[in-house]
Amino acid sequence: MAAKSSPTPSFAQFLLSRGALKVAKSELEYFTLKSGRKSPVFFNAGSLIDGEALSVLADAYAGRIKSLLDTGELPDFDFVFGPAYKGIPLAALTCASLYRVHGINKKFLYDRKEAKTHGDVKADALIVGANQFKAGGRILMIDDVITTGAAKFEAFDKLKVLGEFKLVGILVAVDRQEASGDAETRGPGAAEEVKNRLGCPLYSIASMGELLAAIGPTILPSQAHAWKMYFRQWGTPAAQEWANK
Repeated sequence: MAAKSSPTPSFAQFLLSRGALKVAKSELEYFTLKSGRKSPVFFNAGSLIDGEALSVLADAYAGRIKSLLDTGELPDFDFVFGPAYKGIPLAALTCASLYRVHGINKKFLYDRKEAKTHGDVKADALIVGANQFKAGGRILMIDDVITTGAAKFEAFDKLKVLGEFKLVGILVAVDRQEASGDAETRGPGAAEEVKNRLGCPLYSIASMGELLAAIGPTILPSQAHAWKMYFRQWGTPAAQEWANK
């Protein structure tokens, strides 16, 4: 199970108002996920592109990290890693906010989609920032959302070029609380797969259940019903619990 998050209703409303959290009004507007499933709700951090929105998002990530460090739920780390593409600006913004707001200074890594073939290729051919990485370094991965976890496993494999490292956790803005698999099959939840395959916890600023609780009263009853029905079918046990209420 993903580590518990504690978003405020204002964060959920912020995502909705900026078009980052979309709720379909009918089946004709459902969103096709990478898994092939048709979902009535979709999170897209790519809608947050102005300075104010990015500042709010960065502070939300940094605030979540500070809280997790203070409680000891998250081990200390040396680097924030942002997988290409959306994870790159998110990790950079988070590092800036951690320092600006909390006085926590961390370094920043990101991967290239294609290996660099010019310049100082030995230092950062695949992972930018690798020239400052030391064996045994501790890494926190940051991304926008997790559905099945497949993209996170791919990103982890890229980090192996660093040699010995410790992934202390993965932090996303939204945990969809969805079973792995595709439109025909379902496996365990992404948080469980992350723990089993990567040996680290998954953290989130908000889960789908928390977002529904925050904005449910502001959307059409039919939209809230469709949201629940989807997660009764494809949600993790925790998601199915709130969907059945």
